[in-house]
Amino acid sequence: MKAVVFNKKIELALEILKPRGILVLKSTVAGAKELNLSNLVVNEITLVGSRYGPFPPAIRALENKTVDVKPLISNIFPADKMLQAFERAAEKNTLKVLVDFR
Repeated sequence: MKAVVFNKKIELALEILKPRGILVLKSTVAGAKELNLSNLVVNEITLVGSRYGPFPPAIRALENKTVDVKPLISNIFPADKMLQAFERAAEKNTLKVLVDFR
């Protein structure tokens, strides 16, 4: 992703986040970037980096049921209940909400 586009997206996210919001960066960006971080400080935004790990061992663990993910799922909604799914996801103490498109 080009630095200018990346910076504009981050700056937009920082503008629209409510004070004390959380910004999750899910990207691997190489190289140095200039970025105005004043909104991050003024609005006490929490910045969290999220990176994927090695998929093959994770998929094997799921297939072999060595990891139980059920306790992490708060609800599963059918696709026609998308609004309710988003509302549930926004509730306190909700971990993961899944949408079933089958």
